[in-house]
Amino acid sequence: MHRLLFIILILSVLFGCTSYTVNVTGYGGLDKYPAKTYDFVLSQDIKTDLEAMGYVAMLENQLACIGWERNTKSPEYMISPSFGILRGKDEEPRARFGVGVGAGSFGTGLSLGTFLGTGIGSSSRDDFVKFLDVKLFAKDKTNEQPLWQGKIFIEDSEDKLSEVMPILVKYAVENFGKSTDGSKEFTFNATGKSMEALKTCPAE
Repeated sequence: MHRLLFIILILSVLFGCTSYTVNVTGYGGLDKYPAKTYDFVLSQDIKTDLEAMGYVAMLENQLACIGWERNTKSPEYMISPSFGILRGKDEEPRARFGVGVGAGSFGTGLSLGTFLGTGIGSSSRDDFVKFLDVKLFAKDKTNEQPLWQGKIFIEDSEDKLSEVMPILVKYAVENFGKSTDGSKEFTFNATGKSMEALKTCPAE
């Protein structure tokens, strides 16, 4: 009996009790935004990749939870997502989607590569950094500086983006459009129950 309980405990640790440290940095922000309609600005590599489009749909569903409505005909804002995987301390992403839309950086020296390069200085070359970068633009101004940009990343040893994308989306949307100063760090305990809850809108 004790041996069975021990096995169950080990399995629960290995399958569904992972703890992630989520890093969030936001730049800019909207104190007030009476209009909440938007559309996505998507690069061709996102549009032609089923997995990538699944991540976009995930972001759209969670944005609806906070009252943002996608309107492809007359949006008042444009949202540009990019995401991918970098190997620890490497300068270039191993896998990346949606790069090159809008301004390349927000503020001085705040390009995605620079941000992640400084943010994962303690990681080893065997670690993988999964990231989501979301930019919010005024309509017809996607070539200008974003009104808001949020950068969210998780570091672990697995080379899979799909397992953590719901968590990245969760923290992107929780901080979406909000004025921030510097970085925040959160802990997410990825139990089966908490991961399942990410598919629905959070309770008020």
